[in-house]
Amino acid sequence: MDQLETAAGYNFASGHNPPPIDNARDAYRMPGVPLDAHILVIEDDAMIAWMVESLLEDLGFSAISLAASGEDAVAAALVRAPGLIISDIHLGPGMDGVAAAATIVSACSAPVIFITGYSIAQARPRVEAAVQGASLLRKPIQSAELETVIVHAFSARGAH
Repeated sequence: MDQLETAAGYNFASGHNPPPIDNARDAYRMPGVPLDAHILVIEDDAMIAWMVESLLEDLGFSAISLAASGEDAVAAALVRAPGLIISDIHLGPGMDGVAAAATIVSACSAPVIFITGYSIAQARPRVEAAVQGASLLRKPIQSAELETVIVHAFSARGAH
């Protein structure tokens, strides 16, 4: 993927092509996870957005869009419904990640993973009230942890 598909504000070359994907290996590693799912990453810090994108590519995903604000994420989701949302909670001025994800999920029922640099214990009540079944990860995100949460998000969504 030479040019990153962007949802809002970011338009940059990724600088590398992801390694070839062994679909049988990845399907075994992440059972029940559609690697062709469109993933919408909502993150206002470009460096963190790039890092999340890179982790997702390493896990075998290729349809990744980035949005720098809640408003841009909602607009992007209207154009192309996401199969998974990964969102920072705090996004600067305007709509935050919780409100954006709740708005998007009301239309498309995608699983949601929230990421935060703040206390998960403090964020959990608001997240659970806004988006049922959402997962929470604390920054910095580790690949193995992200993989586990993605598998859980898709398996929990499939159980409904």
